[in-house]
Parts: sequence; C-alpha cells; structure tokens
Amino acid sequence: MDLNAVLRSIVLVFSVAVMLLGVLVMAGILVPRYFPAEYRLMMGLVVFLYGLYRFVLTFYRQRRREE
Repeated sequence: MDLNAVLRSIVLVFSVAVMLLGVLVMAGILVPRYFPAEYRLMMGLVVFLYGLYRFVLTFYRQRRREE
C-alpha cells in the first residue's frame, strides 16, 4: 500500500466525520441550547456540504488518476 492510498483513505474518513458533525449540529446535539435554530441548521448544512464536497473531490480525483 502506497502513501497516496493511505492519505486518500484518511481524507475520506475525515470527510465522513465532518458530514456526521454537520448532521449532529443540525440535530442540535453539538450546539448550545441558546443558539438560534436558524443558525444551527444553516451551520450544520454548510459543514455537511463541505464534508460531502471533500469526499466527492477526493473520491473522483483519485479514480481519474488511476484511469
């Protein structure tokens, strides 16, 4: 297993973790109770979409190099 495969796996795992973090923020588990619900949903959505973006970018960039 080469270094690129290891780094790719690490980035994919962290991307999934960021997506889960976004879901937890949207659910209200990782934010204070006094935080407004509108901001909580928006912040959670942004964090989730960033994780999804990194996942897709890493997943397809590596596939393109292999071809």
